[in-house]
Amino acid sequence: MNTHVMRYRGLALFALGVVIAVSACSPSGRKRAYSAERVTIESGGWRIVGDFVVPHAGAPTAAVVLLNQAAGDRAVYVELADQLARCGIASLRLDLRGHGESTNLGRFDPRAGTSILDGSEQDIVAAVTFVTHDRRIDPGRIGFVGASYSGELMMEAARLTKFGAAYVALSPGSLSDASITAIDREHIPFLLVVSRHERHVAEVVQAVRNQSRMAELLELNGNEHATDILVTHRGLAEIIAVWFRQQFE
Repeated sequence: MNTHVMRYRGLALFALGVVIAVSACSPSGRKRAYSAERVTIESGGWRIVGDFVVPHAGAPTAAVVLLNQAAGDRAVYVELADQLARCGIASLRLDLRGHGESTNLGRFDPRAGTSILDGSEQDIVAAVTFVTHDRRIDPGRIGFVGASYSGELMMEAARLTKFGAAYVALSPGSLSDASITAIDREHIPFLLVVSRHERHVAEVVQAVRNQSRMAELLELNGNEHATDILVTHRGLAEIIAVWFRQQFE
């Protein structure tokens, strides 16, 4: 199996596609040594709070920026951050503006509209600056995980800076034509993860199928949305971590 061109229809099948790479990561019973710190990043008056996990290594490591879904927070990424560390990959999991602990200028309330989220792509730009200025991180190997609204958001941020080394989108609520076109134009490894019976993502999935030859699709049973998929499907965090490891090698 070539994990760069196949479109997957189930977790077990996808796992077969990366089984060789699993051996490159520490087994679940042994943790790699890493440092973890709570960080605050300034972005347009917002104090963006996150957790920065960096494996102990003799050379700069790859890193993945983990972005919350709407009305969610960074806590859901604890397991994925651990799996990335086992694969020798750093991570910065964030509460974007209006979420979690990043609420110094207000808190997002879906009933009040989305205007408080305007400019959230700048939070990601600031996070990229923070990560790439850390000497422990290889600035040429930065990946992203976006969930729901932050799936499109991470691609908007990429157009403001430069595109990262790999992207995972968990149930993106939308992906613009500009974002989908960029996948093939920029030769970006891109993994789209959705639930097979999930509402509101069918149009995005079809658009990616129609417009991109490079994007990979992982459809899982159920109807969970965005980071809820990580909670429901045990083992998915490890598979995503291994997928990133493959792209960074």
